[in-house]
Amino acid sequence: MKAKRVHILSAVNAANVSKSGSTYTIKDVCGAVDEIVMNGMLYGGDQLAAGVASLEGKPAPAGHPKNDAGQFISATDGDALLSSYAGAICRNARHEGGRTLFDVVVNEAQAKAHPDGVKLVERLDAAINGTNSDPIHVSTGLMCKAIAANGESLGKKYSRIATEINYDHVAFLLHEQGAGTPADGVGMFLNSAGQPEEVESVEVNSEAEDRRSTGLKAWINRLVGNGSTDLSFDQITSGLYALVPKDGWIRDVFDRYAIWVGGDGRIYKQDYAVGSDGSVAFTSDPVEVVRQVEYKPVTNRQEVDPVKDKILAALNAAGINVEGKDDVQLLEAYNALQVKPVQDKLNASNSKLIELEANSAAARDAEVITLATELATNSSLTVDDLKKLGLDRLKEIKANAGKIAAPVAAAGGGQTGAPEFYDINTLGA
Repeated sequence: MKAKRVHILSAVNAANVSKSGSTYTIKDVCGAVDEIVMNGMLYGGDQLAAGVASLEGKPAPAGHPKNDAGQFISATDGDALLSSYAGAICRNARHEGGRTLFDVVVNEAQAKAHPDGVKLVERLDAAINGTNSDPIHVSTGLMCKAIAANGESLGKKYSRIATEINYDHVAFLLHEQGAGTPADGVGMFLNSAGQPEEVESVEVNSEAEDRRSTGLKAWINRLVGNGSTDLSFDQITSGLYALVPKDGWIRDVFDRYAIWVGGDGRIYKQDYAVGSDGSVAFTSDPVEVVRQVEYKPVTNRQEVDPVKDKILAALNAAGINVEGKDDVQLLEAYNALQVKPVQDKLNASNSKLIELEANSAAARDAEVITLATELATNSSLTVDDLKKLGLDRLKEIKANAGKIAAPVAAAGGGQTGAPEFYDINTLGA
């Protein structure tokens, strides 16, 4: 299994810098946190603990050492000692409280013999006298063997696990702008066989995780009384740090409680509240807890989706191209396919109805023409005039025009005169 080189970026609190005589000490530099996932690789607590001893006495150069070709090399390499060593080494390496911690000791005289060492001393002096309280950025260089494994830790998925961790150095990043991924940590280095290999650059977050709720839930929490006002996460965390033991650190901050780790590695849960004046105070005694990871079965997903298979089969059978279509487009095409037969039947029914209505209208028009022509023979009205009366009126006129008027009775009981017909001209009026 081939070893991989990793540069882990972290930040040192300026308050951790002190000086005694001509020696500076930077305490509690955090190299990694148990079970953290960086760049898809898990750094387990057991592996970090096993490898921490290799950090003791290692150089702390100004930047990651490189050779003349610009390739990263080991800080213990002769060329690295000549070009990058600035009088600083790692001491008191230990693994405690779920973190890999170490101190960096700087010899002032040796540091000042190197241009970047001079800058380092100036930066350390500024941290001590308070003129520059910005974090000091360091990058831990290590070798490890990555084995393939899939899982999730601290909310992040990983596909590899770091094993056989062996530290090479801790570099001061004096030319970095903030805590972004360092340009110095990206590139190639020469392994023991003189072959170039890729260097991974990652960033460790040893600060507290913000696990407070947002949105409606956060509003309700404030409403019912955590008095969180508009205090920022950093302000709350700073207030909590002032309450935990000196060697403790805050791991997670929730709406009403915080999780912190003691120097002995034990994990505690403790309720807190934020006062209206912005002060933070614990409101309960600490309770020791253990971190528990729960895996729940997936119930809303199937490896084989029978519904989608049915949709694809139906579309393929209908000769519809499914290539490149997403689920939404496939569903739209399938719905259109299902609606088509119904729409075709409806269109056919409408066409038949239109045909029947047209035939009925034609028959009615033909009957109107026949009646109008027949009645026009005994009238001064034209066929067109009579057609305007409509079929029902023409039928009525025809029925009345055929009636014979009642005979007029003569005196003495006899009938006299000729039969009298209705005048169609008056009937049509």
